[in-house]
Amino acid sequence: MGSLNALARRWPDWRWRSPVHPGFLAVALLMLALQAGGATIADALRYERSAIASGEVWRLVSGHFVHLGWTHCLLNVGGVVALAAILPAPLRAWRCCLLLGTIIGLALFATLPALQHFAGFSGVNYGLAALALLPRARAEATAALVLGALIVRALWQWLGGGDAADAAWLGAPPLAAAHLAGLASGAAILFLPLTRLDRLPVGPATRSELVTQPHRDAEH
Repeated sequence: MGSLNALARRWPDWRWRSPVHPGFLAVALLMLALQAGGATIADALRYERSAIASGEVWRLVSGHFVHLGWTHCLLNVGGVVALAAILPAPLRAWRCCLLLGTIIGLALFATLPALQHFAGFSGVNYGLAALALLPRARAEATAALVLGALIVRALWQWLGGGDAADAAWLGAPPLAAAHLAGLASGAAILFLPLTRLDRLPVGPATRSELVTQPHRDAEH
């Protein structure tokens, strides 16, 4: 019991010092576990318009965590792990992912009545990218270029670019509306206290830079 208490006391400091965000790593592991569960789990959790209309509203969010196949899943897991290294340490991973997933799911349900089925975390990844890159875009040219490239890619997909090629190896064309909704949602929730970004140091510091210096507010 004593060792558990010691670990609990050290957790906030470890979370700040880790080169990757442990909450987002847990999200990645969840996606891998759900994919390993097979088609039955995917069918029970994916976005399905008729089921949502019948009351299974959790599918608005759970659909982001299941995928069309291993290639699709690993691509999104790689994305969230990469983002975990640069997302701000104060960010609450599960709150953030659930909030992004809810907003994107509601946006798809409200604006795309013809969309019957959907699965995948890429829309949430685009939202996380906005959260990571927007605060740095003014001070860091690289962040601005990457963010601009993501916006251009999402718009290109919206216009139908790459549908056939992407569908051949992903299992379905990418849903550009989810990517655009993710970017817009990520930008919007930067202004919400729920994301805990008000403690982010001013300037272009990245999470990896924060690892080298203790954060005095970690236990507040």
